[in-house]
Amino acid sequence: MLVLVGMGLYDELDLSLRGLQELKACDSVYVELYTSRMPGLSLSRLQELAGKEVRRLSRRELEEGAERLLEEAEHRRVALLVAGDPLISTTHSALRLEAEKRGIPVRVVHNASVYSAVPSAAGLHNYKFGRCATIPRASGAYMPETPYHVLRENLERGLHTMLLLDLTEGEEMSAAEGIEYLLELESRLGMGVFSPSTTAVVVAQVGAPECRITAGRAERLAELGEALGGTPHTLVVPGELHFMEEEWLRRFWVD
Repeated sequence: MLVLVGMGLYDELDLSLRGLQELKACDSVYVELYTSRMPGLSLSRLQELAGKEVRRLSRRELEEGAERLLEEAEHRRVALLVAGDPLISTTHSALRLEAEKRGIPVRVVHNASVYSAVPSAAGLHNYKFGRCATIPRASGAYMPETPYHVLRENLERGLHTMLLLDLTEGEEMSAAEGIEYLLELESRLGMGVFSPSTTAVVVAQVGAPECRITAGRAERLAELGEALGGTPHTLVVPGELHFMEEEWLRRFWVD
């Protein structure tokens, strides 16, 4: 059996009782942390909770070495721990699909995700969010325009946009870097989608005791830098606001 267990947002204590029960019943436990980072997670404390070794998998080991994991799951009960909810990433969905094709039973233990937690923390109505996009790191001429166009489409429909920020080999993009990325695309494309005066919201370390929410003009948020709070950051650009959403954002507004 393959058991996909969501760990939640902050540390090992976000594991659900059901998730912990599954870990204790498994023969092998693996964890991957490249799709998202849990800022308070301790691998040693996680192993104490599980009562067994928890082996960390690299991106290459999971994406290119999934065959080994599935072969083990054909004969043993194997758990894969994932930050957030276990099936948000297409990597894990593909793993589940391949397991089921092979006749390997799959069990899923869901948990909190930025997709539910960020709108709640920011006081925005989750049913008013459009497509989500990821802002990648620019590298030379490489500067994908997808987040800009997703933002444009959502704003045209009056919808909020959640923008995830690049996480490559443990190096996390800050919200300030994400804002600069969008401003650079605006200067190139000139479609009036994102400007220094655009209202934006930064949610830092959602789910953590140190979670910080900051709202304001994009230019001002970019200036704040580390004052926005520790990473990981999530950037939100609101669409049309309900009066309750406006009232909530005023609590976190910076001039």
